[in-house]
Amino acid sequence: AVVSTQSTGTVETSNPEAELEPGMRLLGPIVEKFVSVSDLMVPSDDGKDDNIFISSSFDATTHFETTCEDIIKIYEKITGEPFDFATLDSKLEEFKNLAE
Repeated sequence: AVVSTQSTGTVETSNPEAELEPGMRLLGPIVEKFVSVSDLMVPSDDGKDDNIFISSSFDATTHFETTCEDIIKIYEKITGEPFDFATLDSKLEEFKNLAE
């Protein structure tokens, strides 16, 4: 069997692999294992002073949940208005009409 997992959150010790060991033991014999630790990068400011808007690093949430939230926040910083999802329906209709 192939098992893939990601652990998110703060590394509590200098040996993050050891932090996962109790769960790994539950899997039984492991033929091959790959471990990597990546820092989560976040922008140092909101970008309003220099008009440079940077998103945070991707994390392990499913369906890119936090990434989508981050992009929506960036949209609001740039435009000064919250993103209105209700406008998507009318925009899609416009594009469909152009395609016909």
